[in-house]
Amino acid sequence: MRKALFYAGLAILSIGLAFFVVGSIKNVESKPLVEERAKWEITANLAQGTTYIFDIWSSETWRNDFTDGGYETEQPVDIVIVSPSGNKTELQAFFFAMLPSSPAYKGTRPALIYVEYRTVDFDSLDVDKSHRAVRFLARQKGNYTARIVEKTLNWTTGPPEKLIFYQEVVSDQTSYTIFLQGGGVVFLATGIVVSGWGVKATKKIRARQKRKARK
Repeated sequence: MRKALFYAGLAILSIGLAFFVVGSIKNVESKPLVEERAKWEITANLAQGTTYIFDIWSSETWRNDFTDGGYETEQPVDIVIVSPSGNKTELQAFFFAMLPSSPAYKGTRPALIYVEYRTVDFDSLDVDKSHRAVRFLARQKGNYTARIVEKTLNWTTGPPEKLIFYQEVVSDQTSYTIFLQGGGVVFLATGIVVSGWGVKATKKIRARQKRKARK
């Protein structure tokens, strides 16, 4: 019985911990902030302490040029981000597309698959190097301009279809997540109590066994 109580308490603790963790997970959404079509640069007024994503959508021309070039490896696009202070962050964005299986078909549009930073204005940006696109926390408020360097774009021509700044927004907790958190607390408390009973029962039995052994 004592072991059953102890293990039942552990099981309840595990359920409570799972409920609490799931209920505590924040729902982060990326909402479009500023968008430019068929342009080489984009400017957005960003808030300090907020996380943003800068993404590039390739054009039909980029797809045709990638296919006609028969590229089998990712192709670079040089980017400069100018901070409100005037300092620059320089990086390369790499695009890749699947080539068509026959001349009768078109390949996929080149997609941005990863970025490599050359220089970072750490006073203005806290960059996330693990993200496929340009993701950063703005350390300064003000206008940030992201610009594609046209003169080094040697595998294709023309601007991309779209340049977009997204803002990451944490959604408000729903009644469901609040319920999970509340249920998690209840399960945790119950698990602690039940496990405690199991431990106390075990100690009492061991104490009685020791007294009998002495007699």
